[in-house]
Amino acid sequence: MIFVGRKAELRRFEEVLKDPRGQAILVVGQAGTGKTWLINKMAEMAQNHAELKCGWVRYEVTPTDSVDSTMALMMDDAFEAANTEPSCFDNVARRRKQWLALLKAIVPKGGDIGELIVSLRRDPQGNTREQFLERLRLISKRMPEDGRAIFIIDPEKYMQEKSDQAWAIVVKQLPEKIKLVFAQRPGDALISSEIFGSITSVVHVPERSLDSLGEADVDELLQLRSRELGCSIVKLREVLKRYNGHPYAIQAALDIVEKTKSVKELPQDPTPSAIAEGQWDRICEISDDAIRLFKGYAIVEVGVPDDVIEPVSKIDADAFQHLLADKYLRGLLREEGYGRRIYHAIFADYVLGQMGEGEEKEYHRRAVEVYREKLKEASEKQTKPDALAAMRLAEHVLEAEGGKAFIDTFVNECTEPLLNLGLLDAAMNLSDRALGMIQRHSREEAAVFGNLGLIYMNKGKLDKAEQMHLQALGTYMLSDDQQGIAGYWANLGNLFYMKGELSKAEEVHKKSLMIEERLGRLEGVARQYGNLGLIYQTRGELDKAEEMHLKSLEIEKKLGRLEGIASDYGNLGLIYMDRGELDKAEEMYRRALQIDEKLGLQEGMANQYGNLGLIYGRRGELDKAEEMQKKALEIDQRIGGLEGAVDRYGNLGAIYEAKGDMAKAVVFWERARDICKTVGMGHMIEIVERNLRRLLGEK
Repeated sequence: MIFVGRKAELRRFEEVLKDPRGQAILVVGQAGTGKTWLINKMAEMAQNHAELKCGWVRYEVTPTDSVDSTMALMMDDAFEAANTEPSCFDNVARRRKQWLALLKAIVPKGGDIGELIVSLRRDPQGNTREQFLERLRLISKRMPEDGRAIFIIDPEKYMQEKSDQAWAIVVKQLPEKIKLVFAQRPGDALISSEIFGSITSVVHVPERSLDSLGEADVDELLQLRSRELGCSIVKLREVLKRYNGHPYAIQAALDIVEKTKSVKELPQDPTPSAIAEGQWDRICEISDDAIRLFKGYAIVEVGVPDDVIEPVSKIDADAFQHLLADKYLRGLLREEGYGRRIYHAIFADYVLGQMGEGEEKEYHRRAVEVYREKLKEASEKQTKPDALAAMRLAEHVLEAEGGKAFIDTFVNECTEPLLNLGLLDAAMNLSDRALGMIQRHSREEAAVFGNLGLIYMNKGKLDKAEQMHLQALGTYMLSDDQQGIAGYWANLGNLFYMKGELSKAEEVHKKSLMIEERLGRLEGVARQYGNLGLIYQTRGELDKAEEMHLKSLEIEKKLGRLEGIASDYGNLGLIYMDRGELDKAEEMYRRALQIDEKLGLQEGMANQYGNLGLIYGRRGELDKAEEMQKKALEIDQRIGGLEGAVDRYGNLGAIYEAKGDMAKAVVFWERARDICKTVGMGHMIEIVERNLRRLLGEK
């Protein structure tokens, strides 16, 4: 879209941009007054600034997105962008490309990109807002004095309730050179908030609310588009007066004129809904495929890749590309998030209004099939889950099948992928919504409480997790659901193990094992043998631990579960290393490494390389030990393995100390310390600093 007008707003933004202080910028206006249009121009102006080096990233949030889940997504995108090979960047989401441009302004030439990647990694167990602020401070510190990082938050319709409180916490502590830009309608969460409004670092662009375009602005737009319109500008100017300079209406009207080469098709009614009707009429004239495509986009709501919208709309790839070749249709879409979406909420709402209830459900069912298949494929191939599918599947199930199906889908299909991806805030948000739909003391409530237990465990809030698991277990016992009981005994066992209460953990894992054996659930049996093996291993009862892991391994081989086999080999390797049986340990680690490489399990590969490095170190083969630790470190840096990277740096420090190179040993221990401090790893920093003091001869 061609931008005109808003000169005072852009001058005001220029002033704010030059100010080095951290600030939040509110762009306020009614729907259709051009908030997104203005913000995009602001971003373009910043990117091409003659004096400042600016990068920007845009996020559009839906009413179902929490503030914490948005912040978590921003951190994950930053990490993924820093970790993506430049040759692969054409295939990633638009936001990550924006992040890459921003990160290029952060890291000076010759800077340590590996260290930056690890520092950007989000710890799912940590406080999301605190980590978000820490990453902003890191970005601010890395940027030059004339650098600016701009983050755009553009709500789709509105933000969740109480979003103002969470954003206020962040805005009050914004570091220098960081600008948060929020689009808001009058009365939205941030505008109506006394808490947010009282923050001195909040500025308005414009100072009040966006109004209509002036006559001179409309004339400028007509002049700029005159060649493509094919109509008299004088006549157009007269006709467009009926829209009172409304940005959405004016731009949409000109697109219709360009398509039809006539003003006769323009709606007489000046309201935005009438203009949306005119846009829809043009789509209906093009083809049935075009109608299905835009209904599909209206249903999926967020930006999606082509392999989602094609099956949802029931059009093939060739037909899709043919539709995108139409300039008018292409102009009604924009790139956002993971792909494309309808360019404006007014038009998206109108398209939804043209669909009957049955038709809407059918489109939602197709979206369910697409996302479900993506998660199933990732599970079968044991690859990283699709984040969009994990976050959106339950939303479409809710619309297609109702609340009970939403709960079942969230609990049984979405929770595990969300936990694997570290999207704990999104999982918490879905849990809260699920709890609002269920009957007390029902199996559904037990399932949601159990899920909350897993989420809290992953967050490191173990007492809260125990409370949730016990509530779930009690309900399953009342209904004599043996499979549910086995599952939650196992969850409690894992929890007690994390708390160091090994006797309790052993007791409940044995209870789970008895039920799994009675039910004939081999996968569950193998899992409990493995859990018991870890308990005995931790106690130093190595013979009993070996017995458990060998039993688990036998079943995993029978089931053909490669990931389980690799895990058992790795655990056996630890046992043999503890016994001093280094040849057997090396054999186990190499078998585990071979499977991890076949499955592409990066974390497993890093662990096995690190373990092999420890074996070579104990044998005195220091060069081979160094090679293995560096291979492990390279993977940890690539995947953001924080604790792994600290371990590798420490191990390399120990290797160089053994080689007599104290200067290098100090360097590696200092790198370990820096990571611990950057991401708040208090449980490891004491060990790291103790080794540093020893090497430096300090008390």
